Amino acid sequence: MKPKLRLILTGILFLLLGLTEFCVGPLWWGCNPPYLLCAVVVYAMFSGEKSAALFGLFSGLFADSMTSGVFGLHGVMYLFFGYMIVFLTEKIISGNVFSCTITGILTVALNEFALWGIENLDHPTDLLTAAQYVFLPRLVMSLPLLFLLYSLFSFLFRERDGYSAGRRFP
Repeated sequence: MKPKLRLILTGILFLLLGLTEFCVGPLWWGCNPPYLLCAVVVYAMFSGEKSAALFGLFSGLFADSMTSGVFGLHGVMYLFFGYMIVFLTEKIISGNVFSCTITGILTVALNEFALWGIENLDHPTDLLTAAQYVFLPRLVMSLPLLFLLYSLFSFLFRERDGYSAGRRFP
């Protein structure tokens, strides 16, 4: 697949995932899975640093525009996650489905914990209550989403196996 077509299809996918996350009512347990964050994690495992950081930034800014709170917070966090996951994928972890799932779950947990800490400054909430009603449901709902996104991005980036491991596509 040509890189420009891949970029367009990925952009459309991110837009659809963002609209699904913020415009569809809660699925189970009163919340939705973090579609955009999971997409940033999986995309970062298949792409390069600049591309993952840009998709992370734009996905986070989209999430910020759809939620209340500090504007730019999700953008900075998703940019950081996208860049760091590419860095870790190139240096430490492999790009298989198991490591993608573990990385995705750890990223979602870290994101939820950081957001709880920031929200806790304004509206104090017990960590156990937040874990029961927000953290755990979002982590459980992320598992099938990560598997689905991994298979989709492995299809979009299936040509990458013919090149050296150090080369990444935009």
